[in-house]
Amino acid sequence: MDIKSEIRNSPMSRFQIMAVAVCLVLIMIDGFDVLVMSFAAPALSAEWHVPPIQLGYLLSAGLFGMAIGSVFLTPFADRIGRRRLTLLCLAIISLGMILSIVTVDVAQLIACRVFTGLGIGGMIANLSVIVSEYSSDKRRGLAMGIYSAGYPIGGSIGGAIAGVLIAGYGWRASFAFGAAISVAMLIVCWFTLPESLEYLAEKRQAGSLPQMNRILVKMGRAPLTELPEAPQSEAADSVFKEVFGRKMLAQTLLMWLGYAFLIAAFYFANTWTPKILAAATGDNQVGVTAGVLVSTGGIVGSIGFGIVSTWVKSRRLNTICLLLSAAAYLAFAGSFGTIGVALGVAVLLGMLTNSGVAGYYTIVPPLYSARARASGFGWMIGVGRLISIIAPIMVGYLIDAGMPPVTIFYLFAVPLVVSAGCCVALGAVLRRSSAVAVPEATVAT
Repeated sequence: MDIKSEIRNSPMSRFQIMAVAVCLVLIMIDGFDVLVMSFAAPALSAEWHVPPIQLGYLLSAGLFGMAIGSVFLTPFADRIGRRRLTLLCLAIISLGMILSIVTVDVAQLIACRVFTGLGIGGMIANLSVIVSEYSSDKRRGLAMGIYSAGYPIGGSIGGAIAGVLIAGYGWRASFAFGAAISVAMLIVCWFTLPESLEYLAEKRQAGSLPQMNRILVKMGRAPLTELPEAPQSEAADSVFKEVFGRKMLAQTLLMWLGYAFLIAAFYFANTWTPKILAAATGDNQVGVTAGVLVSTGGIVGSIGFGIVSTWVKSRRLNTICLLLSAAAYLAFAGSFGTIGVALGVAVLLGMLTNSGVAGYYTIVPPLYSARARASGFGWMIGVGRLISIIAPIMVGYLIDAGMPPVTIFYLFAVPLVVSAGCCVALGAVLRRSSAVAVPEATVAT
């Protein structure tokens, strides 16, 4: 058994758990940094007299930066390493948050939000890869579920802190808090975040073996005398060819399509549910409550997915969660007349859609080799982020055109069913690939 298989099939060491914990704290900070603009928006609008259209651009600027960062920054993790890219992205986030504090107009703040989003987008997908690589096969679903829960947890805790800071010191205080925790974690990660063992083995640079051995010793394992042999099939292909080549094209497209449809429904639920429910009831507080319940459900759903995935295969569990999500959207549309029921279903919306996100975070990274993992996963996240920008805007046009909100919830149940179908199709593709690989291996031997 090679070192990669040995680690993946053994109980996780304290060092591996530490690496996952560092990533969890980082994703919590990302959750705050993404939502900080929405926390600051009311006070900012009052101080600068920002009209709704410009405020919309401010709220979308971070998401746009995240999409660009996921597509163009994350692939550098396959070239310069997971650790170095994380440190670079943390530096970008810290600088963006610091500059946001001293902006004097909307245009400057939009530019700072896009810049900050670049770092967040480049780091989110990269952190997911680190968690996946440092998790054992048995605990990967649990680790990814807990990691995914960090995003809504960071948003919830950060929102509570930001509310106090903004009330006492103004909207700039929320960005100052974000800058402080980002800089603090940049220092922590400099000393504690390890490089990926699989990246070091794939790159095979002069310092790779000593660096690998230092990590292995911290994991309680014996050092190596030489680097593990890299599979020839992986070494021969470029990253682009691996992700989009004949062997992986179907898997790549299915996961891109499935994740994009899920994330469209996810951001619709997270951005429009409070507004739609408030309009339906005539009570803004009901809308606020619905938003909190969706976020709370997201935390439960992410962790719940991780726990259940220790008994049920992640792809099968994700398919079930996506189908249940579609049912929850239909149930929510049918519960507008009963507020108590609607709020209860709002918890399910958040729980099940976040379970789907945790599912894709678990399923996709292991599909690619270490040399293409960050690129393949980052590009999928980037496409999803672009959809996350489009979906809420599209809903606004649908409502403006007179489509009832109930109908829109029915409409968004369809992408979730399609996403579940993509997971089912992925299983068929993987079984067919395995069936073809076995006879080839037999001939080769």
